[in-house]
Amino acid sequence: MLQKNWWKFIIKIDHNFEDIVSWKLENAGIYSFAFNYLDIKSSLIELVVWLPKKKWGNSERKNFEVFLADIFERNGYEFNGFQWSSLLEDQWSSCWKKYWEPELIGNDFLVLPCWMKLPKQYKSKIIIKIDPGAAFGTGSHPSTSLCLEMMESIQLVNKKVLDIGCGTGILTVSAKKLGASEVHSLDKDYLSIDTTKDNINSNFGCMHDFYLHEGSFSEIEKKKLLKNFDVIFCNILANVIKNIIPYFSSILNSKGIVIISGIVSDQKNEIVGMLNSYHFKIYKILSKEDWICIKAIK
Repeated sequence: MLQKNWWKFIIKIDHNFEDIVSWKLENAGIYSFAFNYLDIKSSLIELVVWLPKKKWGNSERKNFEVFLADIFERNGYEFNGFQWSSLLEDQWSSCWKKYWEPELIGNDFLVLPCWMKLPKQYKSKIIIKIDPGAAFGTGSHPSTSLCLEMMESIQLVNKKVLDIGCGTGILTVSAKKLGASEVHSLDKDYLSIDTTKDNINSNFGCMHDFYLHEGSFSEIEKKKLLKNFDVIFCNILANVIKNIIPYFSSILNSKGIVIISGIVSDQKNEIVGMLNSYHFKIYKILSKEDWICIKAIK
């Protein structure tokens, strides 16, 4: 019998609570979740979270319940009616897929689930085939879609690019599709590195001109593996970004560009202030649903 290796957690929440729950889960490093809209007339939606069994034993799951209950209580919602179940790998894959459809982003991109055929009306778009696996970054989250929209505003042909916190590799793949000559992808989560590799192969059929780095930014930077980049994409949490900003100048070429996302609006001034203090000029800021994406030039 195949090993059951995923937990599935389900709870019904008010649709107005969706953004807060998303933000809190991502801040906790939990990215495999989706919202199921049960009835267009109902204010309730279903939150579904998938957790890998080998990292989530009984005590970790109990702590997760306490974590969610606290979020609910602090925001005036009741925490009840949840359920846990076990899933096999193939069951998890099928379960995830039903929540995701092709998505147009910006002027040029179509993010296409890799198991779906390309609709004829979108053949003129830049097609980004993605299987999210257990990683973060399908393009649907505002922090990722803002990065893609900002990407359209810069010249990437023949540029050397670094994607910090690559998740599914959606920004990695997109940069190469826009002509980047060399793309480095970094993530501390082995699931993200594996998913990025799979998505690169799905889009290009090979790993030529791609370089994957598993580990934290500080670990990889100490090995002197990061240097002479023209563009850096950094779509991670603001608290992590603050620790990385001091290193941007040393790994960027002259007049290099950084695209920073994963920032909520009330963190904008602090991040902008840090960039200014390290001699970066803010060139453009995009916002969506309380999320901010910043383009800055060295």
